[in-house]
Amino acid sequence: MADNKSFKWFSNARCAISLTYDDGIGSQFLNAVPQLGRYGIKGTFFPSTWGLTNPENREKWKKIAADGHEIGCHTLHHPCSDSFDFVKKGYSLQEYTIDRMEKEINDNIETIRGFGYKEKELVFAYPCGQTAVGPRLSVSYKPLIEKMFIAARGTFSGYAKPGEFPQYEAPCFGVEEDGQGLINIVKEAEKTGSWAIILFHGVGGDYISVTAEAHETLLKYLKGNKDVWTARFGDAARYIKENV
Repeated sequence: MADNKSFKWFSNARCAISLTYDDGIGSQFLNAVPQLGRYGIKGTFFPSTWGLTNPENREKWKKIAADGHEIGCHTLHHPCSDSFDFVKKGYSLQEYTIDRMEKEINDNIETIRGFGYKEKELVFAYPCGQTAVGPRLSVSYKPLIEKMFIAARGTFSGYAKPGEFPQYEAPCFGVEEDGQGLINIVKEAEKTGSWAIILFHGVGGDYISVTAEAHETLLKYLKGNKDVWTARFGDAARYIKENV
């Protein structure tokens, strides 16, 4: 992989790392959030469906926002292609229009603001990494996302090299790694001067999971590592946009 060492990262770091957490599932509340707190690291959460709208989670999100974590938009209903068997009737991307998507995202933003989240510029993650709506999935909604957000995360795998990746569909690493595997992602970013965005779902439970021990091993490596700028997704995206 070619390097990107000419880019000057914040505080003379060699690379940037962003930890992102999708769907707002129970193991994130149970394991990821307390671990982040212990190591003084801020993450970016992209909750949807139950994780976002369950009234029992409201106080948890208020605390997460107050603690300085980023809360991004991931829609309310997590619409994906009807090729996925978990997609409920009425909520496939084939049944969406741009107008319907825009309304749902605005409702998503209103919900997040209700947690006391005050960041002016918001970020987005595409459910299932899919970016189009309509019967043939032929109408891209990326222009809508570009209009509404500072940046967006996709799901295709890779390092984000400043100036060489789409700001509104940034690559990431969806992980089911052990601790050393997670650290290796960071080390490659250090070597190449890149931005590595790590996508977690379950942490010590749920689905597409890493163990709580693996997650904590990564946090230990990141804590106090001056070669790595561990930044919220929106902060890193904004810094790149302003400095490329």
